[in-house]
Amino acid sequence: MTMSEKEHTPRWKKLLMLLSLLPLLWWPVSLLHDTGYIFNKTERLLMILFPFYALISVALAWYCRNERPEVMWILIILLWLSYAAVFAMAAM
Repeated sequence: MTMSEKEHTPRWKKLLMLLSLLPLLWWPVSLLHDTGYIFNKTERLLMILFPFYALISVALAWYCRNERPEVMWILIILLWLSYAAVFAMAAM
């Protein structure tokens, strides 16, 4: 296997990584709709720090995409489960 074959990333993986970052576009809207009594201090801290977690997760998934695809899938699935948990917390 040559170096160029090893470094080639399929388009669907690139699209998956991009789609995993798209929910972050919702973040400023969710923080603007906070009226002060919806989130306590811990929840507010989680809402502020969560985009950093998402960016780090996608960066690490991108870094290990070709050599450790299992780790990439675990990181992406955990990220999407985290999105579901944070969206549920924000909807309460």
